[in-house]
Amino acid sequence: MSASPVVVITGASSGLGRATALAFAKRHARLVLVARNAAALDDVAEECLACGARDAVVVPGDTADSATTDRASDSAIARHGRIDVWINDAAVSAYGKFWELPEEEFRRVVDVDIHGYANGVRSALRVMLPQRSGLIVNVSSILGEVPQPYTSPYSLSKAAIIALGRSIRSELALTKSPVHVVTVLPPTMDTPIFQHAGNRTGRALNALPPVYPASETVAEILAAWKRPGKPERTVSAAGKAMVHQHRRRPPVVEAAMARQTELGQFRNAPAAPSTGNLFAPSGEPLSVTGGWAGRRKQTRRVLAAAALTAGVAYLVRASRARS
Repeated sequence: MSASPVVVITGASSGLGRATALAFAKRHARLVLVARNAAALDDVAEECLACGARDAVVVPGDTADSATTDRASDSAIARHGRIDVWINDAAVSAYGKFWELPEEEFRRVVDVDIHGYANGVRSALRVMLPQRSGLIVNVSSILGEVPQPYTSPYSLSKAAIIALGRSIRSELALTKSPVHVVTVLPPTMDTPIFQHAGNRTGRALNALPPVYPASETVAEILAAWKRPGKPERTVSAAGKAMVHQHRRRPPVVEAAMARQTELGQFRNAPAAPSTGNLFAPSGEPLSVTGGWAGRRKQTRRVLAAAALTAGVAYLVRASRARS
């Protein structure tokens, strides 16, 4: 583990990507920051340098285009001669019933959230395989294991990222490569993704409780950097419980997720149809948080997590008793 690692982070302009960049900056990393919003990237780079990063260069571009991830890889090699860590985090989302989502919006989520990750992995591996070292972290989601209504392209994509990691790990093992691929599965995070998502539901979006600070997922990413041998990392006790119970009783947990979504994902306010930031970056100032936290909201988060975990466990037990 390098004391000053060369780290490439996609989706670095806001949310988890930005939080991860700042965390590595405090550990004196040399950063290559990738996102579509050039102005926001410049802000992140300045903040990272102020926090202790040894270097921070920006690569504006769309990760759905492999030229962007190749430029990020080339930049890391030109400046530092290697890549130690590559973190795929750039993602978009769109809400709506599957049959009501326009095809081009569905395809756009898949392009960014699957092909963008695949592009990042390819660009990383063309450096890491010859250097015979490196870590790739793919940020998936609990929704990749427990799918959610109204987010079919996002849930599909996050499931694909889990499968992608498993497949690549098996190929690396067969070739006896020491490169590591770790998949991280966060729960709902306090980031701006909900403000920026496409929305065809007619209802204003809320962050689905329980909501966790991005720092909890950052901690898992840092743990993967220090101990890359664990292939998948699920964030939060509630998240681990959901994944475990879903593998035992998928229909029961999916029904619970559907009810939880209907109760907690939407505010009591209408929303006009929007493509959000699917096709162009947000023009608003970007940050790590989305404003979904706060002491009172954190208390509700803990209670919601406990209720959700207990409720799912009860439903699974009841289902097993009936069978």
